[in-house]
Amino acid sequence: MSALDGIRVLDFTQVIFGPAATQVLADHGADVIKVERPGRGDLARAFGPWVKGESLPFASLNRSKRSIVINLKEEAGLDIIYRLLAETDVMVHNFRPGVMEKIGLDYGSIEARYPRLIYAVGSGYGSSGPYAERNKGGHETMAQALSGVCAKFVGADGGPQRLPLTLADFTGGMLLAQGVLLALCARERSGRGQALETSLLDGMMSLQAWETTGILNSDDAGDDTSFHPAEAGAGGSSHPQGNPLDGGVFRTADGHIMVTGVFGSFDELLRDLCGALGLADLSADPRFCNLAAAIFNRDALRSLLEPVFTTSPSADWIDRLEAAEILCAPVRSTAEALDDPQLMVNELIVEMDVPRVGLMCQVGTPLRLAGTPSRAPQPPPSIGEHTDAIREALGFDEPAVVDLHRRGVVA
Repeated sequence: MSALDGIRVLDFTQVIFGPAATQVLADHGADVIKVERPGRGDLARAFGPWVKGESLPFASLNRSKRSIVINLKEEAGLDIIYRLLAETDVMVHNFRPGVMEKIGLDYGSIEARYPRLIYAVGSGYGSSGPYAERNKGGHETMAQALSGVCAKFVGADGGPQRLPLTLADFTGGMLLAQGVLLALCARERSGRGQALETSLLDGMMSLQAWETTGILNSDDAGDDTSFHPAEAGAGGSSHPQGNPLDGGVFRTADGHIMVTGVFGSFDELLRDLCGALGLADLSADPRFCNLAAAIFNRDALRSLLEPVFTTSPSADWIDRLEAAEILCAPVRSTAEALDDPQLMVNELIVEMDVPRVGLMCQVGTPLRLAGTPSRAPQPPPSIGEHTDAIREALGFDEPAVVDLHRRGVVA
């Protein structure tokens, strides 16, 4: 038995943010019914690459779910939703503010009718406030830019850049899933459901708690998250104003390695690094004797370290650095990372037999519960694949089903 067996989720989400949340619930046993619009369905179905017509991005976040196609502009379509809600524990959507209100499926309109329902909303910025009033669309890139995250990462042109991964969407999705689970726990005590929400912007700000507390509470902390192009330099660190040994990437004879010197005083860390590299102790140099001096002279420090790293392959440096208890790792491509045997040990790579495609591999759930393991992964649904089965379970007889098809309410 999985942790969420017996929990039904009505899922109106699309693309990444919402489906990432409901994927967690489906992986752990919830019956996730994906409500899709006629014709196109989830927007992610149109995103490639494809294998035999199956969208791989869509498949990555929709395994073990069921799909029903309903025209929500028809009263009969809404009637199907109401029937489903009578047997639903959680409803999730990531539409812009106002969309569900227009069709009468906002929480205020259905709360009294379904008092045990947990109503989860993921948005770009929140359900109210200036962005909602402007009807501003939420997106990964907008959240990275607005939150200060882009300004932390310097591109080849010396300016701020977007991180080339879906950080905001997946962070928001995991927070939304956490909210659902918290609300389910609360319902066990109170017997009542509730509304909950998070946003892409919320998630990106929460990721920066280590830095933001200092900015918010100290007059002289400065805004260490702001971008200063004049000081960017070639630093080689993830942030041009940070510790030069915290996240420095160095070219080796056969690739790159990341070196992270933290959890100690800067001079001690630099001394250990120099010992591993076979260099004289650079912490004795006034330019690098403490963190403040090293930040100011980061380019000079790097010019001394970088040529040494190029003399040996990454594996050799990792052995030497780890022997000195210096945190380090090879900089891999995603494809190389997927070959790491640790992922197999963690049972993170899953396989499923997908109709029309054959065997498909995916990165599965990162959660491992000993007492209630995740369910065996099932193929992502084709659009409307479970429409008839779900309608039949709701009590529609054959003439009613034929009529719904004829009127374009379902597909």
